[in-house]
Amino acid sequence: MPVAGIDLGGTKLAAAAFSDAGDVLHRETVPLAGRQGPEVGALIADRLKFLSENFQCEVAGVCVPGLYRSARGTVWAPNIPGWDDYPLLDELSSSSGAGHRVTIDSDRAAYILGEAWRGAARGASDAIFLAVGTGIGAGILSGGKVVRGHGDVAGAIGWRALDRPFKPRYTQHGCFEDQASGPGLVSIAGDRIDADASFNSERQE
Repeated sequence: MPVAGIDLGGTKLAAAAFSDAGDVLHRETVPLAGRQGPEVGALIADRLKFLSENFQCEVAGVCVPGLYRSARGTVWAPNIPGWDDYPLLDELSSSSGAGHRVTIDSDRAAYILGEAWRGAARGASDAIFLAVGTGIGAGILSGGKVVRGHGDVAGAIGWRALDRPFKPRYTQHGCFEDQASGPGLVSIAGDRIDADASFNSERQE
C-alpha cells in the first residue's frame, strides 16, 4: 500500500508518495512563499489530498521543524509564524477523512529513522543525523530507538548557547541556530559587513 510523506521546512514543503519498499513514486517541492499559520496547515492538507487521490495513499507521515506535542496533537515550530500551539493533527485528520491515518513527528526523528531504514545508518543501533538548513537539529538513535528527552526536546541543538551575553534575537530560535543556520549565516555576515563599514568610517573621520 503506498504511503504519503510530508517534510515541512522553514521555507518549503516537500511531499512524496512511496511504495511499501520505500521506492519513490512521486515527489514535489512547494515554496511556502510567505504562508503563515493556517495557510501552512491548509497547504499540507492539500498535498496530502493530492497524494491520496492520485496514488491511493491511505497512510501519511508528516514531519515538522519543531516540537510535536503528541498528547494534544499540536505543533510548535519557531520558523513558522502562528505555529506556537497549532492543532495540526485535528486539521489533517478531519481533512483526510475516514479510513486515512496521519502520523506527525519532529523532523529530527523522521530524519534519523529514514537513515536507519534506507540510508547511511541502515543496520546501526546508534547513530546521529545532523540537519542544517533554515533550522538546526539532530536526530539521535540509541539502542535502536529515537532519543526524545523530556518534552521531546532531545536533539533540538539550535538552542545550544555559543555566545554571551544573551541577545533578544536568540529568543525565537536559539543561539546556535542564530549563528550557524542558513539564515543565521547570512545574518552574521551582514553584521560583520556593517561592523567593518562602521570601523572604516570611524577611521576616515
